[in-house]
Amino acid sequence: MIKTGIYGHPDFEADILEKIMDVPELSVVGMYSPNKTDSKDIEDKYKLKTYEEAGSLIDQVDAVIALNPLSGLDKVEQLVRNAKHVFFEPSSEYCNRDVTKLSDIVDEANVKVQAGFHHRFNNTFLSARPFIVNPKFIQSNNFRKFAVDSVAISVLMDMLISDIDIVLGVIKSNLKAVHANATSINLEGPDIINVRLEFMNGSVAQLTAGRIATTNSHELSFYCNNDYTSIDLIRNKAWQVKKRNQESDIKLFKENIGDLIVDTIPVKPNNHYYDEFLSFARSIVYDKSP
Repeated sequence: MIKTGIYGHPDFEADILEKIMDVPELSVVGMYSPNKTDSKDIEDKYKLKTYEEAGSLIDQVDAVIALNPLSGLDKVEQLVRNAKHVFFEPSSEYCNRDVTKLSDIVDEANVKVQAGFHHRFNNTFLSARPFIVNPKFIQSNNFRKFAVDSVAISVLMDMLISDIDIVLGVIKSNLKAVHANATSINLEGPDIINVRLEFMNGSVAQLTAGRIATTNSHELSFYCNNDYTSIDLIRNKAWQVKKRNQESDIKLFKENIGDLIVDTIPVKPNNHYYDEFLSFARSIVYDKSP
């Protein structure tokens, strides 16, 4: 088992600690959090040792799960330089130069580092994934209802980057070109971003994300050779659309709309936190990319 430390302040409402401790490959040694008021509650509820000093925990483990507010670039870099495998929650402070620098350090240290992109393990996406075969065009619209604290949300790092991660996972080709546009209404950073990704195999992805909308919405459509698959990450629904022909057979769960057949894809339940931590652990055990 992998001796693991938890570094940061977990979201207790999401039961992150429980999901980490449920992963059979991980042996959780203890936790360090800058919020000392929660230490006793953690020890009582989870029977988990809490450390007063971060260094004391780091010395005892081989892997670290770095959570906000201790998942910044400097913290992750320090952990990697200490030859620790790291799972971290990406924040808006990362930029391309930082990621390149971190990637070089990871290669030198020969450790596994995984960023917490939750949508990669979303149950709706995972249920639809087998139906997405060699997509030629991908369209994504990700909008959040405006709130006063919306300026604290980074459209790029908190919204758009997860869709980019999904696209890079389903299109098996190198990037050819990136075109991006952004605009701001409140002049405190981009409020809406549109990105066009062009790949060497001819595939194209058109992604839009914004933090000023009247309702929350997040849909992606994957256009393949003979059909397209759409997923709604807000309503947890997925469906596949095909052209109708003389041999088409309308079966249970299928809907006929004009000359199109809409086939509902059953969405299987899962917990994306558990799946993320399991993927991280297995990347270490089996020496593969997370």
